[in-house]
Amino acid sequence: MENQPKNDKKTEEKQTEVGPQRRLLRSRDDRMLWGVAGGLADHLGFNATLVRVAFVLITLFGGAGLLAYLVLAVALPEDDGTGRAVEESVWARLGKVALLCILVAIAICVACCLAVISAWATATGHGTAVAVVVIALGVGLVAAAFATGMRRRVTAPLLVLALVLGIPAGAIAAADIEFDNSVGERTYTPTVVADIPADGYKLGTGQLVVDLRQLPWKAGQTVTASAHLGMGQMIVSVPSRVCVVGHATGKAGELIVAGDVSHGIDPDVEQGSPTSNAPRLDLDADIQLGQLLVTDQDPDHVDDRGVDYDHHTPEAAEQRRVCGR
Repeated sequence: MENQPKNDKKTEEKQTEVGPQRRLLRSRDDRMLWGVAGGLADHLGFNATLVRVAFVLITLFGGAGLLAYLVLAVALPEDDGTGRAVEESVWARLGKVALLCILVAIAICVACCLAVISAWATATGHGTAVAVVVIALGVGLVAAAFATGMRRRVTAPLLVLALVLGIPAGAIAAADIEFDNSVGERTYTPTVVADIPADGYKLGTGQLVVDLRQLPWKAGQTVTASAHLGMGQMIVSVPSRVCVVGHATGKAGELIVAGDVSHGIDPDVEQGSPTSNAPRLDLDADIQLGQLLVTDQDPDHVDDRGVDYDHHTPEAAEQRRVCGR
């Protein structure tokens, strides 16, 4: 009987060590949207900012983070501040989550717009400005780390904004994608060789059409032309009796040059030397992102999605015949 209190004390200590963790609830105080990240952080013993960053990263790479957040927002009751769940019907939570979905959708649209602006600015030579903004956000994060009162509310938004701006800018810079800021549709139809600009046809973003079918092509003649597009679709039309030679490159997308196809990352098409006396187009073309199509079709017959070609198309066979390859 004398040992009983000691045994009870040991049993109590053991239960304290292996007892259940704090109940998983949505945080009432540590929240940016619905308190899910704060509740998970309290339950798991993690830093709430790290949990929020994890949600953002999982959302950016696949979208599962947003879905998981919304499910937990519906499934988990809110902490009343004492570790107990607030009595609230599932329907009430669904109504609030519906409002949350609208706010999240708006936030995603804003984030996508910012990401596009960041990528565009970097590609058009204004990457330094984006870098300055990201650095300023980093300085804000450091400052927030020392400002205890604002740390919780400021850290996560600054970090998310830095990621939204920094990731696309870094991807564009790493891919070495550069083009000017001209935008729109450009159509050129030269009728004499002298009309072809010495520095080539250029467009930053949009559709660039170069229709060379009106030139006075002659047997044995070689016409040199270059065309450069940043992002979009480029169409170069030549008569079927003209042999296309030269080189076409891209950063990412699809190159379809007289029936020869290359697509994916760093596509490249190199046309071999012809043996016939047919008129030739010596083309130097490059595109950063999008589709380059060199064809004997009327540009008006090619829609914005282009057309699917392979090495066995009639056009490719006709090119081999015309060029004598």
